[in-house]
Amino acid sequence: MSFRNSASAGAIFAALVLAGPAWADLTAEEVWAAWKAVAEGAGQTISATETRSGDTLTISDLTVTAAMPEGSAVARQDGAIAFRDRGDGSVEVTLPGRFGIAMDVRPDEGPQVQADMTVAQDGFSMVASGTPDAITYDMSAAEITLTLDRAVADGAPVDARAVSGMTGMNGRYTVARGETTRVEGEITAEGARFDVAVNAPEDNVSLRYAGEVSDLAGTSTAVTVPGMDTTQLGAMLEAGFASEGRVTHGGFAYAMSVADGGGATDVAASFDGGSIDFALAGDGMVYDLRSDAGQITVSGAAVPLPQLDLAFAESAFRLRLPLVETEEPADFQLLTRTEGLTVSDGIWAMLDPAGQLPRDPATLVLDLGGKARWLVDITDPETMAGASPEAPPAELHELNVKDLQLSLAGAELTGNGAFVFDNSDKTTFGGVPKPTGGVALKLTGANTLLDRLVNMGLIPADQATGMRMMLGMFARPSGEGDTLTSEIEVTPEGQVLANGQRLR
Repeated sequence: MSFRNSASAGAIFAALVLAGPAWADLTAEEVWAAWKAVAEGAGQTISATETRSGDTLTISDLTVTAAMPEGSAVARQDGAIAFRDRGDGSVEVTLPGRFGIAMDVRPDEGPQVQADMTVAQDGFSMVASGTPDAITYDMSAAEITLTLDRAVADGAPVDARAVSGMTGMNGRYTVARGETTRVEGEITAEGARFDVAVNAPEDNVSLRYAGEVSDLAGTSTAVTVPGMDTTQLGAMLEAGFASEGRVTHGGFAYAMSVADGGGATDVAASFDGGSIDFALAGDGMVYDLRSDAGQITVSGAAVPLPQLDLAFAESAFRLRLPLVETEEPADFQLLTRTEGLTVSDGIWAMLDPAGQLPRDPATLVLDLGGKARWLVDITDPETMAGASPEAPPAELHELNVKDLQLSLAGAELTGNGAFVFDNSDKTTFGGVPKPTGGVALKLTGANTLLDRLVNMGLIPADQATGMRMMLGMFARPSGEGDTLTSEIEVTPEGQVLANGQRLR
């Protein structure tokens, strides 16, 4: 053999050795073992019949038992799952085109519930690849549908039906196991739909709720710790459990009808697009909801009009909150924002038939932040049930009014400010922590709005005069037309000042 040939052979051999992890073969048994390990790490127990024939491992009589915070749940699948070695180091996972799932939920308190469901799928494909400690699953399906066939509560049939489904689904997720188990995934779908109907004749109530979503996309990451107590959220977080994700959509519409003895109320809504971000970990939770333009219509016996229409240009809601007890105060945030809010002409006709009020779109913004700490474990139901109603469950240490805006009927209120709270002093302000800080406010169009309300007969003239006197105690003219400003301050000595004038 020449030197050149020897060198080439050596290079190929070295490349194969160095690329070993990428060429690692997965077996059907290893993929099934990984499924069981993930389930057991989540506090579930799995039993099944395993049969090997040729290149395929078949799992039948699958039963999953899960412990819940207050009870247990059992799920049984009547269809077989096949894991087939593809001969290239990957494993194909095959599910029946149609199979059933039987659920049995037994809470310590409340009704025992059984439910039978059917899963139907068209063109489903799943392939597992990687190594036993880091398996990636690529999957797709033309359509997947889940149907509720039967529901029973405490032995009595429940008149309910539900169908949900997804079309044009593609996804990938990876399960990496070590000291912790990390699951990362992404999924897209052309659309999703749901249709739920419940009838309770004994209560003379019925419900129908149906909707559809387009252009779904989501990503998520979760970290679990072996042996963590899945029945206690606080214990899970302390052990290192964490989860975060994001879901976006290109449009969402739903219709809901609720009927009782007084008649039916119908609600229809549509939203152009939006997103949901969520996170859960030891330092707290985050829930962030955003929506593009939306329209909501309400009609029925409970509405004093043939139809009530609401619309908005944009909306947002964000909540950040600590969940466990901490020695030091933790950050929190609350944001709610609705811009371009309009109502139907029928509402305005009831309130203002002469058209005296401006009907410009309304805006509401409230953005709060600060620091606080829990004094009890709010994730433990027993702790919360035994908590004394006289003892506050939390301490507020800082409150920041980052943004305040309310514009309606030609008037607008804006403001911002910040306060700190001394939790060791609950005597200065009669049982609440002593605040120190201030807030600056600006009110435009208030006097004009009061004049219009008096002319409309909605407010008596003497009451409007009293309101103006009250405003005069806290606010002063800014010199910019119908505009009032106010600076409210709480001093370290416990004094309350409005524009420098002492109120307390």
